[in-house]
Amino acid sequence: MFAVNAVYPTHCCRETVIKKVVFLADVVNILFMLKPGDKIGEGNFRECFAVVGEPGLCIKRLKTGLGLRQRLQVIFLRRRMNHEELNTYKSLPAELKEYFNPIIEASDDRLVTGRPLDYDGTHSRPVCDYGKVSNEMFWKEVEKVVALLDKHKIWFFDTFQIGTNIFVQRLSETEWKPIIIDYKHLGWKAFPMQFNLLLPSEKRRKFFRCYRRFEKRFRAEYPA
Repeated sequence: MFAVNAVYPTHCCRETVIKKVVFLADVVNILFMLKPGDKIGEGNFRECFAVVGEPGLCIKRLKTGLGLRQRLQVIFLRRRMNHEELNTYKSLPAELKEYFNPIIEASDDRLVTGRPLDYDGTHSRPVCDYGKVSNEMFWKEVEKVVALLDKHKIWFFDTFQIGTNIFVQRLSETEWKPIIIDYKHLGWKAFPMQFNLLLPSEKRRKFFRCYRRFEKRFRAEYPA
């Protein structure tokens, strides 16, 4: 029981605290009631599921039947990958956060995140679904994200790979925006056999190699 009256004597403050308590209680209830639906994707370590009745959320869980190498990585290097991803999201600079899919809750066995929606209410799709993206605004925003990641020395390796970790969020017919939905591969632990990645200069070099391959594969020409 919260002793609201004892701490906040004014009516205005009491209302504010009560609203916050009710909001937090609703969030906790929702998180406990979330029910995984259809499988909507998977990566090297985790599977992603829709949430029944919540189109703007999804749940990521560790895959069953991981290979030996993957199991060893999880046990020794990535045991708390969900918490690591949450901490990465929390530590993002404000100017970058709007381009990253928000994380709602993390535990050892699951990660609850947002699920990007387009302006028409449909679910946003990954870049790889488009083959080539010819929207000029989208690529300007991608270039901005790359510059900001470099500025803050946040050199993700899995963001710019095969086009599955960046979604195209259509804010209107012509205004498209990149949303990064998976960002746990940061640093040497992502590629433990590549000891050169212990050096910041090598991390940066690999980051830009990944981006250039991504751009070559998915950037289409758009009308002048």
